[in-house]
Amino acid sequence: MRTILLLAAYALLCLAAACPAVAADHTPGEFDFRVPKGSTTAQMKAWIKESSARHGLDPFLVQALMEVESGGDASAVSPKGAQGLMQIMPQTGKGLNLGDPFDPSANIEAGSRYLSQQLKAFGDLRLALAAYNAGPEAVRKYAGIPPFPETQRYVAAVANRFIVLKTGKGMDAFVKKALENAGVGK
Repeated sequence: MRTILLLAAYALLCLAAACPAVAADHTPGEFDFRVPKGSTTAQMKAWIKESSARHGLDPFLVQALMEVESGGDASAVSPKGAQGLMQIMPQTGKGLNLGDPFDPSANIEAGSRYLSQQLKAFGDLRLALAAYNAGPEAVRKYAGIPPFPETQRYVAAVANRFIVLKTGKGMDAFVKKALENAGVGK
């Protein structure tokens, strides 16, 4: 619960102040879950659940990251060359033994493993997300979330989507409820 509250607070701050473009451009549900051709919703949920469990991750976090990365498009290729649902860079994929980056199951597994590695390396979900987006070297260089607008928007967008998926509500409602439960504002 503490991690979710911290993510929500960070995302709200980022959305309201440091990343105004996200607040204007991003609305909850924008990255709706799409099922890749040849797969079913049940298969996708199972792959996410299995990979999440194997790597000690919340399945809603893996889904949020996937939705922000590719919008659920298994054939997505970014302008920088990241591939598949979890947008794995080819060099990173080699290190993760990812054979076919466009195989939804394999891509979810590799992306989950990579995110788990970043969580272990940095011990903070925000930093792990920043490392997933900008690379662990950038997070180390800046001793925190790099000052790249894309990375700052990315961390906020994944945090926002995670909160929405986890709670079924928007961040404002979640933060209000969390603060009420903590006795703030009473």
